[in-house]
Amino acid sequence: MKIRFTLVTVLSLISILLFGAVAFAATDFTQNGFPKVVAEKKIEAGEAARISHSGIKITIPEGTFSHDVTFQVLEGDNSFFQTKAPAGETVVMNFAFRVIDMETNQLIGAFNKPLTFSFKDKDINSGSIYYNFKLDGTLANNNAASSIEGRTLSHPVGGAPVGWVITSPSNSIKK
Repeated sequence: MKIRFTLVTVLSLISILLFGAVAFAATDFTQNGFPKVVAEKKIEAGEAARISHSGIKITIPEGTFSHDVTFQVLEGDNSFFQTKAPAGETVVMNFAFRVIDMETNQLIGAFNKPLTFSFKDKDINSGSIYYNFKLDGTLANNNAASSIEGRTLSHPVGGAPVGWVITSPSNSIKK
Protein backbone atom coordinates (compact mmCIF):
# COMPACT_ATOMS: atom_id res chain seq x y z
CA MET A 1 0.00 0.00 0.00
CA LYS A 2 2.82 2.39 0.90
CA ILE A 3 4.58 1.62 -2.39
CA ARG A 4 1.36 2.27 -4.32
CA PHE A 5 0.82 5.62 -2.53
CA THR A 6 4.42 6.61 -3.25
CA LEU A 7 4.04 5.60 -6.90
CA VAL A 8 0.83 7.62 -7.24
CA THR A 9 2.52 10.61 -5.58
CA VAL A 10 5.56 10.41 -7.86
CA LEU A 11 3.37 9.99 -10.94
CA SER A 12 1.25 12.95 -9.82
CA LEU A 13 4.32 15.14 -9.57
CA ILE A 14 5.56 13.98 -12.98
CA SER A 15 2.13 14.70 -14.45
CA ILE A 16 2.10 18.16 -12.88
CA LEU A 17 5.60 18.87 -14.24
CA LEU A 18 4.78 17.52 -17.70
CA PHE A 19 1.67 19.61 -17.97
CA GLY A 20 3.06 22.62 -16.10
CA ALA A 21 3.21 24.43 -19.41
CA VAL A 22 -0.53 24.75 -19.11
CA ALA A 23 0.33 27.13 -16.23
CA PHE A 24 -2.62 26.06 -14.11
CA ALA A 25 -4.57 29.00 -15.39
CA ALA A 26 -7.99 29.25 -13.86
CA THR A 27 -10.58 28.78 -16.59
CA ASP A 28 -14.35 28.63 -16.46
CA PHE A 29 -14.90 25.39 -18.32
CA THR A 30 -18.66 25.97 -18.50
CA GLN A 31 -17.68 28.13 -21.50
CA ASN A 32 -15.41 25.45 -23.01
CA GLY A 33 -17.45 22.31 -23.58
CA PHE A 34 -18.50 21.46 -20.01
CA PRO A 35 -21.72 23.47 -19.42
CA LYS A 36 -23.48 21.24 -16.87
CA VAL A 37 -22.79 21.36 -13.12
CA VAL A 38 -23.44 17.74 -12.09
CA ALA A 39 -22.15 17.92 -8.50
CA GLU A 40 -21.29 20.70 -6.10
CA LYS A 41 -19.90 20.86 -2.58
CA LYS A 42 -18.81 23.64 -0.24
CA ILE A 43 -15.46 22.69 1.32
CA GLU A 44 -13.98 24.53 4.30
CA ALA A 45 -10.34 25.61 4.22
CA GLY A 46 -8.02 22.74 5.06
CA GLU A 47 -10.81 20.14 5.26
CA ALA A 48 -10.92 16.79 3.52
CA ALA A 49 -13.97 16.01 1.40
CA ARG A 50 -15.57 13.43 -0.88
CA ILE A 51 -17.80 14.08 -3.85
CA SER A 52 -19.69 11.35 -5.71
CA HIS A 53 -21.91 11.43 -8.77
CA SER A 54 -22.95 8.75 -11.24
CA GLY A 55 -19.81 6.58 -11.16
CA ILE A 56 -17.50 9.49 -10.26
CA LYS A 57 -15.73 9.58 -6.91
CA ILE A 58 -13.46 12.48 -5.94
CA THR A 59 -11.37 12.26 -2.78
CA ILE A 60 -9.97 15.59 -1.61
CA PRO A 61 -7.29 15.36 1.10
CA GLU A 62 -6.91 17.73 4.04
CA GLY A 63 -5.02 20.89 3.11
CA THR A 64 -5.96 20.89 -0.57
CA PHE A 65 -7.48 24.37 -0.29
CA SER A 66 -6.28 27.35 1.76
CA HIS A 67 -9.68 29.09 1.73
CA ASP A 68 -13.26 27.87 1.78
CA VAL A 69 -14.25 26.85 -1.76
CA THR A 70 -17.23 25.86 -3.83
CA PHE A 71 -16.13 22.77 -5.74
CA GLN A 72 -18.12 21.96 -8.86
CA VAL A 73 -17.89 18.95 -11.15
CA LEU A 74 -18.79 19.85 -14.72
CA GLU A 75 -19.72 17.66 -17.67
CA GLY A 76 -20.46 18.16 -21.34
CA ASP A 77 -21.95 16.07 -24.10
CA ASN A 78 -19.79 13.08 -25.07
CA SER A 79 -20.69 13.61 -28.74
CA PHE A 80 -18.89 17.00 -28.66
CA PHE A 81 -15.68 15.34 -27.48
CA GLN A 82 -16.07 12.30 -29.73
CA THR A 83 -15.19 14.47 -32.75
CA LYS A 84 -11.79 15.10 -31.16
CA ALA A 85 -11.06 11.49 -30.08
CA PRO A 86 -8.61 9.34 -32.02
CA ALA A 87 -10.04 6.84 -34.50
CA GLY A 88 -10.99 3.56 -32.84
CA GLU A 89 -11.69 5.18 -29.46
CA THR A 90 -15.09 6.02 -27.96
CA VAL A 91 -15.57 8.76 -25.36
CA VAL A 92 -17.10 7.20 -22.24
CA MET A 93 -16.72 10.17 -19.86
CA ASN A 94 -15.84 13.86 -19.85
CA PHE A 95 -15.48 16.23 -16.93
CA ALA A 96 -13.89 19.41 -15.65
CA PHE A 97 -13.71 21.19 -12.32
CA ARG A 98 -14.71 24.72 -11.42
CA VAL A 99 -13.34 25.61 -7.99
CA ILE A 100 -14.30 29.01 -6.63
CA ASP A 101 -12.44 30.63 -3.73
CA MET A 102 -15.27 31.85 -1.49
CA GLU A 103 -13.09 34.60 0.01
CA THR A 104 -11.97 36.18 -3.28
CA ASN A 105 -14.68 34.82 -5.60
CA GLN A 106 -11.87 33.86 -8.01
CA LEU A 107 -11.41 30.56 -9.80
CA ILE A 108 -8.64 28.33 -8.44
CA GLY A 109 -6.39 26.71 -11.04
CA ALA A 110 -3.87 24.86 -8.83
CA PHE A 111 -4.47 22.81 -5.71
CA ASN A 112 -2.16 22.62 -2.67
CA LYS A 113 -2.34 18.81 -2.83
CA PRO A 114 -3.51 16.51 -5.60
CA LEU A 115 -6.97 15.03 -5.23
CA THR A 116 -7.92 11.60 -6.54
CA PHE A 117 -10.51 11.26 -9.27
CA SER A 118 -11.98 7.84 -10.04
CA PHE A 119 -14.64 6.70 -12.47
CA LYS A 120 -16.34 3.31 -12.39
CA ASP A 121 -18.24 2.23 -15.48
CA LYS A 122 -19.00 -0.90 -17.50
CA ASP A 123 -16.97 0.53 -20.41
CA ILE A 124 -13.74 1.14 -18.45
CA ASN A 125 -11.12 -1.49 -19.24
CA SER A 126 -7.37 -1.95 -19.60
CA GLY A 127 -7.47 -0.05 -22.92
CA SER A 128 -9.11 3.07 -21.47
CA ILE A 129 -7.19 6.32 -21.87
CA TYR A 130 -7.32 9.50 -19.76
CA TYR A 131 -6.83 12.66 -21.83
CA ASN A 132 -6.40 16.32 -20.98
CA PHE A 133 -8.84 18.45 -22.99
CA LYS A 134 -6.93 21.65 -23.68
CA LEU A 135 -8.42 25.08 -24.30
CA ASP A 136 -7.44 24.89 -27.97
CA GLY A 137 -9.85 21.94 -28.32
CA THR A 138 -7.21 19.24 -28.61
CA LEU A 139 -6.66 16.12 -26.53
CA ALA A 140 -3.32 15.28 -24.90
CA ASN A 141 -2.73 11.79 -23.52
CA ASN A 142 -2.26 11.99 -19.74
CA ASN A 143 -2.62 8.29 -19.03
CA ALA A 144 0.81 7.82 -17.37
CA ALA A 145 -0.56 8.38 -13.87
CA SER A 146 -3.81 6.47 -14.44
CA SER A 147 -4.58 3.31 -12.55
CA ILE A 148 -7.20 0.86 -13.80
CA GLU A 149 -8.55 -1.81 -11.49
CA GLY A 150 -11.43 -3.82 -12.89
CA ARG A 151 -13.94 -1.30 -14.23
CA THR A 152 -12.52 1.71 -12.31
CA LEU A 153 -10.04 4.25 -13.66
CA SER A 154 -8.32 6.47 -11.06
CA HIS A 155 -6.07 9.46 -11.65
CA PRO A 156 -4.47 12.10 -9.39
CA VAL A 157 -5.41 15.71 -10.23
CA GLY A 158 -3.22 18.62 -9.12
CA GLY A 159 -5.35 21.45 -10.46
CA ALA A 160 -8.02 22.53 -12.88
CA PRO A 161 -6.15 24.02 -15.88
CA VAL A 162 -7.77 21.62 -18.38
CA GLY A 163 -10.83 19.45 -18.73
CA TRP A 164 -10.60 15.68 -19.13
CA VAL A 165 -11.92 13.01 -21.43
CA ILE A 166 -11.80 9.25 -20.91
CA THR A 167 -12.00 6.93 -23.89
CA SER A 168 -12.10 3.18 -24.36
CA PRO A 169 -11.39 1.14 -27.48
CA SER A 170 -14.57 1.27 -29.61
CA ASN A 171 -14.58 -2.51 -30.04
CA SER A 172 -14.74 -2.95 -26.23
CA ILE A 173 -17.82 -0.80 -25.59
CA LYS A 174 -20.77 -2.75 -24.22
CA LYS A 175 -23.95 -2.14 -26.24
